[in-house]
Amino acid sequence: MTKIFVPGKLFLAGEYAITQPGNLALIVAVETGLTITIETSNDNSIITSNIIATPLVFDIDHLSHDYHDEWRFVRAAIQIMHDYIYLNDLIANFDNINITISSDLNSATGKLGLGSSAAVTVAVVKAITQHFHLKLDLLTQFKLAALAHLHVQQNGSLGDVAAITFGGAIAYTSPDLSSLNVNNHQWLNPTFVDKSWPLLSITPLPWPTDWQLVLGATHESADTAKAVADNTLDSHFLKASQAIVQQVIVNLIHQNYHEFAKELHDNQALLTRTLPKGYITPKLSYLLSILNQTAGKISGAGFGDNGFAVITSPSTINDQWLAAGIDVHMMNIAPQNRG
Repeated sequence: MTKIFVPGKLFLAGEYAITQPGNLALIVAVETGLTITIETSNDNSIITSNIIATPLVFDIDHLSHDYHDEWRFVRAAIQIMHDYIYLNDLIANFDNINITISSDLNSATGKLGLGSSAAVTVAVVKAITQHFHLKLDLLTQFKLAALAHLHVQQNGSLGDVAAITFGGAIAYTSPDLSSLNVNNHQWLNPTFVDKSWPLLSITPLPWPTDWQLVLGATHESADTAKAVADNTLDSHFLKASQAIVQQVIVNLIHQNYHEFAKELHDNQALLTRTLPKGYITPKLSYLLSILNQTAGKISGAGFGDNGFAVITSPSTINDQWLAAGIDVHMMNIAPQNRG
C-alpha cells in the first residue's frame, strides 16, 4: 500500500491575467489538503472518498469516458496515467487498484476554495507514480495532472495544479498550448506530455518563516471562466498585472513586507477597477476594509470566493473577520516538493 498527502492552494497575486498565456501569478500550496492511499487489487478497481457517497467501481482497462459525474477528475487522471504508461511502456502491467481519498478541503460550512478538484487530480497522478515506481519527475507529473484537469474543466490557467504538484510558493507563468493542436477540447492525449509547452515556467520561491498566512473564507463559490467571458482582459490590464506581480515576487524573495503589502494592494486595486461590481461581495468588501496596512487581498476568482492576509505579529483581523461571518483559517505553507 502507498499513502501520500497533497496540499491545497491559494492564489496570492495575478488572478485573471494568469488565464492568458505568458502571464504571471504568485501561488502557494498550503498544508490543508487531502490524503490518498492506493493498493493493487485482485479484482475490479474501487475508489472511495469521504466526500462522495457512492464508490467508483471499474476495470482499469475499460474505464468509462464520462467526465461529468462526481468522479470526473479522478477518472480523467486515471485514464491519462493508463494511456501514458502504455504509450511509453513504463511497466509490464497496470493492474487494477483500490484508492481511498480523505479530504480536508471542505469545512463544516462548505468548500474552502483551496483547489479540491486540482488536488484530487494531482493526488491520483502522484499516487500511481509512487505505487508503480514510475520515476516521473515533477514537471511530467504536473503535465499529466494538468491535461486531466483541463480535459474535465475545459479552461483554466493550470496554476492550481502547478502549485499543488510542486508545493511551497511558486512563481507561475501560464503556458501557450495552441501548438498542441487539440481537437474538440480532447486533452487526454498522452503524446502531449513530453512535448514542449511554450511560455510555461514554474519557479519555487522562499516563504519567510515569520509570515503567517490567514484565510478568510466566505463559502460563496465563484467561476473564473464566467467572469472572464463577460469581461475582456485588455493589454493594459495584462501589462499592469505583470508589472505588479513581478514586484510582489521580488519583495517576497527579499522579505520586504511593507512593499509586499503595497504591491498586493495595488494588484487588488487593479482587479477592482477591471472587474464588474459583483466581483467584490459585501463580505469580501468588509474583509478588504479591515486590512489597512496589512498585506492581503481577495484570492482567486472573487465574486464571493476567499480573501487572505499575511501577518507578522498578533492581529485583530481574525476576530473582526469572524464577527462579520467570515470563517478564519490559519494556513501553513506546504513544503516544497523535491520530486
